[in-house]
Amino acid sequence: MRWIIALAAGGLAAAPAQADYWNYKDWHVTTERHESAEDSHLTCRARTGGDGDPLLAVEVFSGDAGPPAFYPMAKVEEYAPRHYQTVLQQGGTVDFIFDFDRTVSIAAGVSARINDEGLAEAETALRFQDHLPMLQMMKQGRWVEIWSGNDMLYEASLSGFAAAYGKMMDECGFSLELPAG
Repeated sequence: MRWIIALAAGGLAAAPAQADYWNYKDWHVTTERHESAEDSHLTCRARTGGDGDPLLAVEVFSGDAGPPAFYPMAKVEEYAPRHYQTVLQQGGTVDFIFDFDRTVSIAAGVSARINDEGLAEAETALRFQDHLPMLQMMKQGRWVEIWSGNDMLYEASLSGFAAAYGKMMDECGFSLELPAG
């Protein structure tokens, strides 16, 4: 759980942030509450990877439309160390190849940028019609290879994905189940 340091009368006090965290094998789920004068909603996120590897993540907002009209988009997020570029480059594509059927892949476009701190970041975006098939294959598979051209960028474990997806969707108030593919 994240902690926010707040200035209390006469000193510092630690107060918990409004975020929760769960682990499901190789997947992690976080929820974070966002409050404003006009709105209150949750951001619910399931992810694997990190610690120097890219992330494979799925995210929903409790105020958005949900299934069956809209399924969350799985995406790869890459963050480069200072003074380095991301492997994924603007305008490129990645292919997701699953363990159970290497003849079928899903492609996604890449958006790369330099953030406000001067660090390179990149993320993928699936076509809308690929959101549900991607999630169905993630639920079915044990792992997915993420390829950029002829180079494998990352092999993501899908162990725990179905439970993490269900928890993420439940926390944000959406249906837990994915229709069969």
